[in-house]
Amino acid sequence: MQLDRKSLNRLLSLNDRQLQLIIEKLASEYGLDLSRFQVRPGDMESLRNAIRNASDSDLLELGRQIQNGR
Repeated sequence: MQLDRKSLNRLLSLNDRQLQLIIEKLASEYGLDLSRFQVRPGDMESLRNAIRNASDSDLLELGRQIQNGR
């Protein structure tokens, strides 16, 4: 899985339901810890803000979590 600005912008173009399903699936499959982004379940605006504001270090950390399977 590649996490870059282009991929994040594609996620932001999805409607709320599509975005929620993809994020839930990815988090489940890769065992991602999304708590640091302070997104409450069902809070799509916060999720979109977290995606928009993800720093390069945030992307690196998520990439590390994916590689380590957690």
